[in-house]
Amino acid sequence: MHPRVPFFLVAAFCLSACPKAPLPPPPPPTEAQLLTAEVKELSAQAQTLLETQNRLVWELWTEGKPVNIAATYKGKEGLFSVESIRKIDRLRQLTQDPRELRALTALQSHFAGEYLSRELAEYNDAIANLEASLTFTVDGREVRYRELERLLANEKSAVKRRALYAAAVPAIERLSQSLRRREERLQALIKELGYPSYEAFGAELRQADLSRLSVLAEEILQATQEPYRAVMERLAQRELALPFTSITRADIPRLFRSREVEDAFPKEEALLRVHGSLQGLGIDLTEMPNIYIDARELPRKNPRPLTLPIEVPGDVRLSEKPASGVLHQARLLHEVGHALHYGFTREPRFELARLGNPTVGEAYAALFEDLLEDPVWLEEHAGVSGEQRAQYLAASSAHKLFLIRRAAGRLLYQLELHRREGADARELYRAIMERTDAMPMKPEDEARYVVDQEDFFQSADDFRGWFLAGQLQGQLKARFGPAWWRSAEAGTFLKELWGHGNALSAREVAQAIGERGIAPDVLLLRLGTTLQVPITLDAKPLDEPPPPAPPPTPAPAPSTAPDAGT
Repeated sequence: MHPRVPFFLVAAFCLSACPKAPLPPPPPPTEAQLLTAEVKELSAQAQTLLETQNRLVWELWTEGKPVNIAATYKGKEGLFSVESIRKIDRLRQLTQDPRELRALTALQSHFAGEYLSRELAEYNDAIANLEASLTFTVDGREVRYRELERLLANEKSAVKRRALYAAAVPAIERLSQSLRRREERLQALIKELGYPSYEAFGAELRQADLSRLSVLAEEILQATQEPYRAVMERLAQRELALPFTSITRADIPRLFRSREVEDAFPKEEALLRVHGSLQGLGIDLTEMPNIYIDARELPRKNPRPLTLPIEVPGDVRLSEKPASGVLHQARLLHEVGHALHYGFTREPRFELARLGNPTVGEAYAALFEDLLEDPVWLEEHAGVSGEQRAQYLAASSAHKLFLIRRAAGRLLYQLELHRREGADARELYRAIMERTDAMPMKPEDEARYVVDQEDFFQSADDFRGWFLAGQLQGQLKARFGPAWWRSAEAGTFLKELWGHGNALSAREVAQAIGERGIAPDVLLLRLGTTLQVPITLDAKPLDEPPPPAPPPTPAPAPSTAPDAGT
């Protein structure tokens, strides 16, 4: 008989000597985990490519070096493919986290945009080359099409302005033919990507409720109709010695010249004025190595200021070719707003720092550009005061009102054009823009119905950017005083906002500064006060979230519902 062995000894022996049961295999990676790894790699490749391309654009813009952007895509033909776009969208459908969803939406929009650009490259190049070479004949002399706006602004004779404007019609019709071919191809490509309509893609790209925006556009046209007529009557009499009922669209570039203050903005002071304006905010661009300003006067340098975010926030570049005039100063301040937004970003995600809808960035740019419409800033930094300032502000505010109405009209035109299948585009353009401009449409105006279209409802960004900039300015003045640019606390306030990059939507930025949402009231009140015309608009905040959308169903094609967090 064997002696009994205590159980605990048997258990201990088995723990060390008995055969071990094999560990269960790890669970296979989920679909979301596999897609996350793939999409992360796609994003890294897109970031590297974008940085490479922006460096080439910088060389082209600042030095006029010939560049070949198309060559940067060699070996990467499969990157911006329908398959890649569907992978990003599938991961987006599997994602619940709002921040991750926003990053994926921004990445998908970027990939879709790159896909369209590649597929439309032949059309885009042909249009660009045609526009650059187009000429037309007037009074026996050949005129470049690109010079038309400048020539109209400088021409003193109303008769000659109208002759110039009408003479450009054959060139416009040639350009329109190429644009129509591009539009046909674009419609087909959008369907290839899985979007049911042009509007569906535009809503996602703009991250906007386009139906709500169209209601606001209509409200703005109605609320500003009489004030606009009164303002344009005064300006037409003063600038052109004509009643408003007698002017045509050929007169518009001449009407909005800012000749009163041109001498107040010599080219050697443009950049100094920027540094002086930022000094009070506690911002010294010379102490920020991540923001580089190239102010060289190179012969082949593009004269228009430009900010290029090579790598955000580590390498942000601003190009400026010194020039005189209020328009150059406005453009420079606009680009400075972009540079500060990129340069102070603390957002680590490429998709949320560099990509995404541009409305928020445009609002920061418009905030600084709007300094040129601030009476205190004009006197302090440009020595413009008294009657000279009053006349300039009347013209610049009238121009802003014109641009707001023009954006409203274009948005309505674009929406109706894509909603009404088989609609007569020329007739639609005539009906909407005749009411928008409050001017009768002549045949030479109607001829512009194709070239006056915009890609994917760009006015949606213009609207929200202008309105959000107005709200930012109102909050800055209320918190830090009328001359908010003298306050270091205002600088801290703005830096905190800039730190989010594009991770906050336009609505969220508005709420972060104490507003209910984006609304036009502040900007319209400012314009009405300056122009001495009452403008009242009873509109709800623009970006109230739409009703909750049904949850997305798994599908290989991109979803179409706009992000409710706009």
